[in-house]
Amino acid sequence: MPQLSTQGVLKTWWPLALSWFMITVEQPLLAAVVARSADPKEQLAAWGLAFSLILVLSAPSISMLAASTALSRDQESYRRGRQYMIRLSVGLTAAHFLLAFTPLFDVVVFGLISAPPELGDPVRSGVRIMLPFIPSLALRRFQYGVLIRCDQTRAVSLGTVLRLVLEVALAVGLFLLSGWNGVIVASVTISTGVVFEAVYATLRVRPVVRKNLLSKIPGAPPLSWNRFFRFYLPLVLTTFMQILLQPLVSASLSRMPDSIGSLALWPVLFGVLIMTNSAAFAFVESVIVLLDRPGSIEVLRRFTWKLAFALAAVPLVMAVTPFGDFWFLRIAALPPELLQQAKAVLWLIIPLPALTALSSLFQGTLINSQRTRSITEADAFSLTTVTTLLILGSLWAGRPCLAGGGSALLCGVSGVYIAMAAYNFGSIVRNLWLWRRSQRVYLSIRLRHARI
Repeated sequence: MPQLSTQGVLKTWWPLALSWFMITVEQPLLAAVVARSADPKEQLAAWGLAFSLILVLSAPSISMLAASTALSRDQESYRRGRQYMIRLSVGLTAAHFLLAFTPLFDVVVFGLISAPPELGDPVRSGVRIMLPFIPSLALRRFQYGVLIRCDQTRAVSLGTVLRLVLEVALAVGLFLLSGWNGVIVASVTISTGVVFEAVYATLRVRPVVRKNLLSKIPGAPPLSWNRFFRFYLPLVLTTFMQILLQPLVSASLSRMPDSIGSLALWPVLFGVLIMTNSAAFAFVESVIVLLDRPGSIEVLRRFTWKLAFALAAVPLVMAVTPFGDFWFLRIAALPPELLQQAKAVLWLIIPLPALTALSSLFQGTLINSQRTRSITEADAFSLTTVTTLLILGSLWAGRPCLAGGGSALLCGVSGVYIAMAAYNFGSIVRNLWLWRRSQRVYLSIRLRHARI
């Protein structure tokens, strides 16, 4: 097996980074279509709620990419992993069916979430239309994991680009010709796109499995259900915790000063963060695969620092140049009175992409060695940190300022500053724990490379 070089890292990473970026672009595009339908406020609220419900249900499917990349090392492991993926998909689709077509919908949407009654019908329609979403997502991500394992990352980015082109054409066509409301257009579009990509991934992976994977690695233990579950469950819990942060932030911003302005700013700023972080997210699967190459540890570390500084430069450029004004006013259509506050918060965003790049290195290392429990521990500490800081921010920032011109701690500070600062501290805690857990893993990898 040849030594890894920076060019080798780039060859594996950039198609995945492009694919992740395309995924982050999908939601703003669909929201733009929904916003142009009749009664846009109601339709946007309904679409956001419908997709949030499906996102929570599909959390186990999201984790399939890392699991397949790490575990599909031969044809036998691939076949068994695919069987386990199908079992999980059937269970999740059954839960989706119960939510969409039984009184459980009213219990969740009107009982637990307390959604306004006028959102009931459009949300229900969207949830029902997206019934194929979860199994298609699981299949797509499982097959893509094999392609990444076999160094076919360009096939992954091609599938995502084709899906995005299909979704744009379908969304515009349905909007102009069908007369359907925005939620139905968005639901049909995203369901069709995911089904298309699942079919593409399945067709694309078949010759790769036959050609690139051994029938069975001699001496390797079979992929049993218990082994798969022990590896996979921590990844699912990690995804759930990451999804849980968003409603926590929204609830906290509602209780802090300038709640309306903060709630309006947060999705725009978080969108900038997610698009910037997409390149770092793609690095996880690259690390999982490339750590099997001799000399990979130092090469990956150097690449991580270069990636960290490059990504941190994106919010910095937006904060100090007119590009930030153009993005917020022209692209995001932010109200002009919120522009200066948005650019000020960008300074708090600058460390986050760099921290994400570092955590991707540590996370990929742990997944490569099948120590996923450490990732769950890190996310639990991070979630606890962010939640604690948001609670303290809600209490302190919401207090009345001291009389006589004095000020109390955080008195009157806008919630969006506190939320972004909490994200920074949570990310630091996550990185420290991942770094601590990965040090012993690096030693074992070095010994393995020395034997090779």
